[in-house]
Amino acid sequence: MVLGRYRELTRLPGVAPLLLAAAVGRLPYGMNVVALILLLRAEGFDYAAVGVVTGASALAVGLTAPWLGRLIDRLGQTRVLLATAALCAAAGAGLVAGALAGAGVVVLTALALAVGGATPPVSASIRTLLPALVGRERLDTAFAFDALQIELVFIAGPLLAAAIAALLSPEAAFVTGVVLQTAGALGLAAAPASRRWRPAPRAPGPLAGALATAGLRRLVLSLAITALALGVLEIGIAAFAEREGSRGDSGWLFALWGAGSLAGGLWYGARRWRAPADVRFLLVSGVLVAGLAPLPLAGSLPVFAALVVVAGLGLAPSTAACYSLIATLAPHGAVTEAYAWQIVAYVSGSAAGAWLAGVVVEQAGVTAALACAPGAAALGLLVAVAGRRSLAVPAA
Repeated sequence: MVLGRYRELTRLPGVAPLLLAAAVGRLPYGMNVVALILLLRAEGFDYAAVGVVTGASALAVGLTAPWLGRLIDRLGQTRVLLATAALCAAAGAGLVAGALAGAGVVVLTALALAVGGATPPVSASIRTLLPALVGRERLDTAFAFDALQIELVFIAGPLLAAAIAALLSPEAAFVTGVVLQTAGALGLAAAPASRRWRPAPRAPGPLAGALATAGLRRLVLSLAITALALGVLEIGIAAFAEREGSRGDSGWLFALWGAGSLAGGLWYGARRWRAPADVRFLLVSGVLVAGLAPLPLAGSLPVFAALVVVAGLGLAPSTAACYSLIATLAPHGAVTEAYAWQIVAYVSGSAAGAWLAGVVVEQAGVTAALACAPGAAALGLLVAVAGRRSLAVPAA
């Protein structure tokens, strides 16, 4: 049965509490941006200011993620999770208070940088713990489950934020996200598996840290280029919905994209894979490129709705395969930092893709912007294929 391996996974000792803490701590990934946009708009800020403040938060996540991962690889998870949870909660409260008090863009941008920079490294931490908890034969299923959880976060998070903002207020939506983020980090820090985990001994190495491994450098570059496609689609889907229907249609189109990713992830995690991690990564990355390719050909909303499901099929599998590949490429004693670099690649690539799509939509139209998505994914795959020998070499 398709779901059988997932049920087996959640019944393993210590796994269910970790997955629950991760779900709570990461739900704000899909909530906070929407809540912050609604809050700033309610306080009279134009979209230019909103873009600066929200972009600052996303940028800070990418800037600090590898350094927080490196700290965990030296100090353990508990202290880093507790410290970032406290800092993120304080910065989030300050951001809400500043917005309501009429603070300017400069002050709010500084607070947004603090919120993003102090984001607890929940994702990198749990991916570091999973191999020892689930064993090698269930690791692909565990990473697929993790990828599916992220997809659910970006489907449910915006809906929850919008609902709280409508029923209560935008500031209540943002505060709820901050509280959940803090609670998830504290729950993970309190989990026995996290408290028991100790960094592997490592000799003094180069300043590059995890990126000292050629295969990991190649993978991060490939992921960053591929992530351009994700940012392109964030803008492209909304622009297509506005052109063919209404802005409100973008919500259910994004949900269909997530549904396609969920279906692909369920299929990937339910299989027992015999191929090595590098081969699987290249295979499912090819599926992602193939799924994105027909999108620019859509000429109506119903056709686009069907194609956007197909476009999502390779997303969660490629993410899960990436996690497995990082587990083989990460240098001894730098596993958490290695997973953090994957986050940097996705954040930076998707941000650049959103900017690119915005420019192309204005200058050349929606179809041209959508064509950038399969192009970026194909280029990312070519970069990985060109360095496939380094991807196949496990770290010492």
